[in-house]
Amino acid sequence: MFVGRNAEIKALNGFFEKKGAGLAVVSGSYGVGKTELLKEFSKDKESFYFDAYETTAKHLSEILGGMLGLKTACSADLFCQEILNRADSQKQLVILDQYPNIVKADPDFNKTLLSYFNGKWKNKPIKLVLCGDAFSLMEKYVYGSKAAWNPNISLHLSLNPLGFYDSCQFFMDASPSEAAYLYGISGGYPYNLIRIAGMMGHKDFSKYSREIGENRLKDITSGLYLDKETGTGLKPETIMSQELRELSYYNHLLVSLAKGIYRVNQISAEVEKPKDVVVPYLNSLMGIGICRKETAVTEITNRKKTRYSIANLNTLFWYMYIVENYEDYIQGNIDLLWNKIEQDLDKYMERVFIQICGEYLQDRSDKNLLPFTVEVIGNWWVNDEEKGTSDGFDLVSLGKCEGKSATIYCQCYYNDAPIEVAQLKVLIEKTKQLHRQGDAFYIVFSKAGFNENAITISSAIKNIMLITLDEMR
Repeated sequence: MFVGRNAEIKALNGFFEKKGAGLAVVSGSYGVGKTELLKEFSKDKESFYFDAYETTAKHLSEILGGMLGLKTACSADLFCQEILNRADSQKQLVILDQYPNIVKADPDFNKTLLSYFNGKWKNKPIKLVLCGDAFSLMEKYVYGSKAAWNPNISLHLSLNPLGFYDSCQFFMDASPSEAAYLYGISGGYPYNLIRIAGMMGHKDFSKYSREIGENRLKDITSGLYLDKETGTGLKPETIMSQELRELSYYNHLLVSLAKGIYRVNQISAEVEKPKDVVVPYLNSLMGIGICRKETAVTEITNRKKTRYSIANLNTLFWYMYIVENYEDYIQGNIDLLWNKIEQDLDKYMERVFIQICGEYLQDRSDKNLLPFTVEVIGNWWVNDEEKGTSDGFDLVSLGKCEGKSATIYCQCYYNDAPIEVAQLKVLIEKTKQLHRQGDAFYIVFSKAGFNENAITISSAIKNIMLITLDEMR
């Protein structure tokens, strides 16, 4: 089952339809769905797909020869010439997945392929796609500023995990709150979503089936992560180990971020490393998509308002709950571990809910279903230096309303208490800290809905919107 990626498929088809030779690059972390995207893209085309196994040059040439129907090993020159011959009768799509494995095994293959691409292939109908999930190696060999391939790239797709709405297609029978949780622990990674679908009984993924009882969220979470013997979920260390050394320091940094320690000076104190050491580590984590740097949306140049956070929700889950309770995980205390997660789950789900609310805003804006358009979604906060804390909005969006600037202030409540008028007043009062020109809109998102008095007030004021999780699903 292939889900989403409509924009990526459209971009790849546009690349394929252009005349002459062309080079596309597809990058992204392990498990994000690069291979399935390329298979979907190539299924109705004359294509040669090679997933480069990490082995020796001799073994790779033998595998290539077999795939091309040759009785001998296939050298780089023979491979390129074979593709050239085929292009005389039909347009060729050549996909080399895990391309860094080829370069590491045989650097001369890379040189020969590039020589053909810029020479004999130049005016031929040959479309070459290079793909890989090792960020550092793909940058070094393919798309980095110093990479020899860089000037030839006509399309570079860097894949991110799927969003909430696409992810929900893997668990259509889930309730809104279940869907939000499953999206969170999957992180939107197709690798995880496929396994969740299998555990929930989707026939296309029956090989990942697992006995599910009344507490199916517990059972699914165990199937992904909690059961160290049979867990099938994508662990953050799997991605990090491909790119980074000294995982101990990176793990400690991520535990700190999962605790809500976001600012460099606070992180430095927590991990007992100077700031000039912490920042390069954070930069490395950002380079592979594990972390992100945040600035207040109206003050992007204010260095005092810079903080860091974990980028993906399943990584956040892992460091909040599994690593923090690692002894229970190692000992196989699944029930005890789940009980600890359940007792603290709203804290995690608040972060998940904020991300879903941001996606909802962007989606509705793109479909022209809001009284304003969204141009930028971020957040805004003030720091209390004395207490070492921050206070602000869950989301702040900048956009337009009838051609004028608009600012959209949002608070997101993931708890079991319906929202009261007092909470609306707190949101509106807080906006006075920002001196913004143009229209202002106030949006409150709530898992549990709203009390009648809040609904009455919002219906009388056009720039207040109340949105429940059920409406968002």
